[in-house]
Amino acid sequence: MKKSILLIAIFLSSLSTIQAQKLDIIPKPVKVEQKEGAFIIPSTVQIIVDKKIQKSSDYIKASLLKNAGINSTVTAGDTHKKNTISFLVDEKMSLPNEGYKLSVTKKGVLVKGKSVSGVLNGFQTLVQICSAKDVKKGTIPFVKIEDYPRFEWRGMMLDVSRQFFDKQTVENYIDWLAAHKMNVFHWHLTDDNGWRAEIKSMPDLTKKGAWRGPGEVLLPSYGSGNKRYGGFYTQEEIKEVVAYAQDRGISIMPEIEIPGHSRAVTAAYPEIGCVTTQETKSVQGEVKNVWCVGREENYQILDSIIREFSEMFPFEYIHVAGDEVNRANWEHCPKCKALMEKEGYTDTFQLQNYFFKRVEKIVEKYHRKTAGWNEILKGGEVNPNTLIFAWQGINYGIESAKKGHSTIMIPGQYLYFDMAQSENERGHRWAAITDTKRAYSFEPIPTDDLTSDEQKLIKGVQGALWSEYLDRPTRFVEYQSYPRISALSEIGWSKKEDKNWDDFYGRLTHSHLQRLANLGIAFRDFPPTAIYKSGTITVTPPYEGAIVRYDTQGNEPTKESALYTKPIETRDYENYMFRTFFNEDVASPAVKVEKLPVATWSTSKIEVLNVSENISEHIDKNGIWYLTFNPKDEATSNGVIRAVSLFENDTLIQTFSDEKTLKSKLRLRFVIENYNERNTYRLDFTVENKEAKESSANVNFNCSPYLEPEVKVTSSMAENPKFPISKLEDYNIETYLRTDVPCANGDWILYTFTNPVTSSKIDVLTGIPHHPRFIVNDGYVEYSYNGIDFEKGDIFDYGNASIYPKKPVKAVRIMITGTNNEPLMAGQDLRINP
Repeated sequence: MKKSILLIAIFLSSLSTIQAQKLDIIPKPVKVEQKEGAFIIPSTVQIIVDKKIQKSSDYIKASLLKNAGINSTVTAGDTHKKNTISFLVDEKMSLPNEGYKLSVTKKGVLVKGKSVSGVLNGFQTLVQICSAKDVKKGTIPFVKIEDYPRFEWRGMMLDVSRQFFDKQTVENYIDWLAAHKMNVFHWHLTDDNGWRAEIKSMPDLTKKGAWRGPGEVLLPSYGSGNKRYGGFYTQEEIKEVVAYAQDRGISIMPEIEIPGHSRAVTAAYPEIGCVTTQETKSVQGEVKNVWCVGREENYQILDSIIREFSEMFPFEYIHVAGDEVNRANWEHCPKCKALMEKEGYTDTFQLQNYFFKRVEKIVEKYHRKTAGWNEILKGGEVNPNTLIFAWQGINYGIESAKKGHSTIMIPGQYLYFDMAQSENERGHRWAAITDTKRAYSFEPIPTDDLTSDEQKLIKGVQGALWSEYLDRPTRFVEYQSYPRISALSEIGWSKKEDKNWDDFYGRLTHSHLQRLANLGIAFRDFPPTAIYKSGTITVTPPYEGAIVRYDTQGNEPTKESALYTKPIETRDYENYMFRTFFNEDVASPAVKVEKLPVATWSTSKIEVLNVSENISEHIDKNGIWYLTFNPKDEATSNGVIRAVSLFENDTLIQTFSDEKTLKSKLRLRFVIENYNERNTYRLDFTVENKEAKESSANVNFNCSPYLEPEVKVTSSMAENPKFPISKLEDYNIETYLRTDVPCANGDWILYTFTNPVTSSKIDVLTGIPHHPRFIVNDGYVEYSYNGIDFEKGDIFDYGNASIYPKKPVKAVRIMITGTNNEPLMAGQDLRINP
């Protein structure tokens, strides 16, 4: 009996040892078997590399040294030997093409791949094992792994047109993709704001079209300012990058943006565009950015461009775009109208289809296949071999597969990493607020909408990083990419049934964030949660061991700020900001203190809920308070809200009787003027769930940190009726002014208060809220104490300026001293501090 107990104890002990030594592999392998013990790496270990992957030898050796501390000598061979680390190709393995087997025993390490890319995938897993937090340096745990990808296409796109990234940055980006077993780098080389690939038959594409600024054919844009900005890659540099990627198991697919998004082309060679008297704008506000479909010479030009691309890029696909084409140009172009009449076309989508059929033939001429965005399916059939990238939404991927096309899922709502990661961070918002968890939740195959044969046409998944707002802060391209690409890698590689957010987050935060840091990536760390209740702020770090710092003056914490160690007692919680710090280069966004919800509900039934909550403990001062209804997620935003009333000592303060949907992001304004701590406050409202769908939300009630005095706004600039000047009077940070024209020297916007306002600081913001499009580049703000005489304040810095008045202010005025080189200008509400 004692012997049995002893054996059980030994077994449990060894089991805990195995479990404690987490490998934290991302993406998660198909099958992992861990055993007790570890291979002790010799001080200078011999690495055996199959002759088929000899081109990758230097990369393998350098990466093992940098990321795992393994010093090695490399020899070519096809046989595994004792005490070596071997990387061999075995084409007879019964695994998919990119699959591999990794075995670590006391004899050494053997990585066998079905192909060269399979071996490289196994190599990346080995590097991750050696760099796992629980693995002792100089050892590799005994393990057997059998692994292969779920999808054959696992891609990531980087836009280098709006912002230009040099060759070294691109190669770094490729290294990071390879470390995550991604296999396609989609290089977006041309767009309205810069042509980045040398074309020897058309030198002005880079001599002129790669540059913007004063005196250039392209105007400044996306933060490039009043200076010459741009760059391009020579054909020799491109070939070097292609070879660099191949050594790491990455194929590069180039993209040529046609027929739209081509302002860089038409600025360098105006004859390529349509000749019209009607100047129409694209969705981004660009003019003259479309190839003329009716100009026969353009197809000869495209032939030469595609020929040179095919010589630089050996990959089987060339992406020819086709998205967001401003077809209105063709409606006014004599050559395009003549072609429509000749072909008997009734709409311009047919003209677009004509263009792409001709382009497909050119691409085929150079032994390549065509890829394009989902819009190219409009107007008629395209070649069955054309690969479709479904970016506008999942339904477009479904449409593509049903039409028989191989399809890559790249929906902006989940996998566009130019999207902001939270409400208060820089980035686009048109598709969604997309943090790492949301990205990870994406499932590429809509099984309920496709037959089993149609599902097979979903060839893979891809992310995209458009670069409009990557100009600042420094290394923002890395912040927007990771760890969201870590999540993307698991979507593309791991089995659907193995995907689990909590498990992934554990592997990510336990070991993988440190791996990202070791790779030199300035990633976005996860923010803490700070909750205020009954005079105390309590902070929860995002994961074990996370370092959280805070500021007490409403500023973004720095690495010199106070370290959070215990709950903070204060009544001035609004002034506190908290932030996670990983290292010198890596931090989370700063977050404000949250208050607990004043009410909540959750139902999946058709029913009416009458909610009445005593919210006295949540109210602690006079001021302007905002009530918001926040669904738990998109799936729970069902139902309507009405009859929202706030009572003070059972006396009605204000009521809102209109019915609003939960989806509408309802935000209601209340004014509390007679607060004292003996008052009682009650919130009443009605929720009606009209369908048997989940309705679930938190109700939050927060005091505004700003003053909201009555104001009248006027301007010299014509307004856009959909975004009128009156939007600057409502103190809603989500609404804003758009003019109908660019701003120019001498333009102004005047804010006049009904009564003078006492304020310590007034912030004047231009551009769209949360991301700097249509900002004031050149100008200053001024202010008046009497409404007549003005004093000059700050000049605008990247669209923003501030004033610090010494007396009550009657008026604030934006004075513009130069164009912003954009189609229009946008302005926001003043932020008036007490």
